[in-house]
Amino acid sequence: MADYGLRRARESKSPFATLQPAVQSARYICDTASTPIPWMELTRQGGSEPTLIGLLRVFKDYYPDVIVGEVNSGRASVFTHPNPEWRQRLGEIQDLYVQRTKDGLPNGQKTFKVTRQVSSRGRNASVLPEVYTSRAHETSVTLEEIENVHDFIQKLERIEPPNQLVAVINDPLLQKFLQLRSSESHSKRVDNWLMAFFEDQLQSTSNAGERQILDMLDSVLGYTRHTKTLPVSCLSYLKSMIPTWNGFAGRRVVLALLAYTPIVSWDGLYSSTFQPLEEALLDDGTNNSQLALLAFYKTVLDQWTVFLLSQTQPHPTRSATTTIINLTNHASALALTIIQNNNTISAHSSVLSFYETTASLITHPLLKLTVRITIPPAEIVYSLLFTTSLSTVSRLCAILALHKKAFELAMTPKATHASEPEAQSYPKDYVNHFNGYLMDVCNCFWRSRAFNTTDPNALGCLLPPSTIQTLEKYISSLDTNLSLPNLFSVSYSPVFSRLAIKYVRELEDSSEEQIERRHAGPVTQTSLKQLEKDGGLSLPWADYRLGVLEYLEGQGVDGVGELMFNTMKHLMTAREKAKA
Repeated sequence: MADYGLRRARESKSPFATLQPAVQSARYICDTASTPIPWMELTRQGGSEPTLIGLLRVFKDYYPDVIVGEVNSGRASVFTHPNPEWRQRLGEIQDLYVQRTKDGLPNGQKTFKVTRQVSSRGRNASVLPEVYTSRAHETSVTLEEIENVHDFIQKLERIEPPNQLVAVINDPLLQKFLQLRSSESHSKRVDNWLMAFFEDQLQSTSNAGERQILDMLDSVLGYTRHTKTLPVSCLSYLKSMIPTWNGFAGRRVVLALLAYTPIVSWDGLYSSTFQPLEEALLDDGTNNSQLALLAFYKTVLDQWTVFLLSQTQPHPTRSATTTIINLTNHASALALTIIQNNNTISAHSSVLSFYETTASLITHPLLKLTVRITIPPAEIVYSLLFTTSLSTVSRLCAILALHKKAFELAMTPKATHASEPEAQSYPKDYVNHFNGYLMDVCNCFWRSRAFNTTDPNALGCLLPPSTIQTLEKYISSLDTNLSLPNLFSVSYSPVFSRLAIKYVRELEDSSEEQIERRHAGPVTQTSLKQLEKDGGLSLPWADYRLGVLEYLEGQGVDGVGELMFNTMKHLMTAREKAKA
């Protein structure tokens, strides 16, 4: 039918009199492998007929090495079906059949068949091609013939790649195949197709273009999550799009894709990608946009960690290490802004999530010797330390404990093999500054010496002396026996006091028949001695504080105990003796 149409077109007065979309569609379906030369001749003779250009674009997709520059000019919409209602109904029936077939398969076989999205309701059905193989020979096998995982394994070496490898974006079976038999040419073919698509969309003036691009980006995101590598063409498109992006359209998918940005030199990365992204996101000046940006930087670090660990020798280069440091410091400035503008538990949680990622990076067994330790700014540490959220304080303490562990591992001298990197060295002032964080936390929670600056490395939580004097004067005016340094201990702290007295109450409940008096609270060293004299619970001060830490751990509050046990070694010894 298609050959007849071609012959009639040449004989008629109008070379395109019979080249209707339905005939073109039949030509494509009946003989995809036919040579495109006659159709190229008609294009040169008659100009850029939209339907003919559309057919040549199909040939270009299947045979990029045959058609080079002849079809780049001109626009042509995707071929439409002559009876879309009938086609939609047929697609619904086929979708229902495919779904029922999948539901009847065992879980291990559901992803070992080619995906068919025949329904026109699928948003990308008319853009991304399906798996179709036309170049199979007698000894080869097509992906369409694979029925289960056993077939896939047995016939892997004989499987013929499909015509359009870009179908890998939406097809899990093709993804598995290319993961096992990938080559540079395969990746380049996928990139070339995507590049052509994005270029077409950038030139398009259609209102549906934005929706089509977002749908394509969403599909590419699923593919990227599988391969852990963002296609170069997609990254190039995103870089060109961000300067004119409003920061809202497709924010989720755009940020998720950019999180797979390769780890390169920080200066180039920031100027080409992160800086324009920040300008687009933060243009509205809302707290939510700041939180979204910080969450993005956290995800970037997560993906870089995955990339580094996937290398044969997961020791980052000096450039990669510098980039990680710069990103961490840059995000820390953003985190400080968030805390100043949004003093809520959810905002604090986002900040802590970022530092939990950095802490896991510097303590990873394969990366700890080569990724430099970047400590959180003091303003962030102390702002989070004096919140009224127990989970916030616990998570902060856990992060500080991991940083302490990282410093200990990095500074412990050990013999290394020639292939292993040397341990990091850190300036003494830098380490002492971090030790100041630890001393201040211990002074507040454990030693009842809050804001003390006379202890080694103590920073007094950076509280000015004039402020400390004002607070002390106010507390003394309350006509109580309280003092400022005691108010942040486990017995008096608004964060810990409830659980601390609850621990004592449970001990008293278990010894109810042996005691004559209960503790009124809060617990102090003096009150415990007096309680024992009055016939109450016999509980030494050291046992009480150790018991509170263990009780906190039992309630899921692990961070405080981790920091205390790692900072004050005598506590670990006391704990081991108590368990013996």
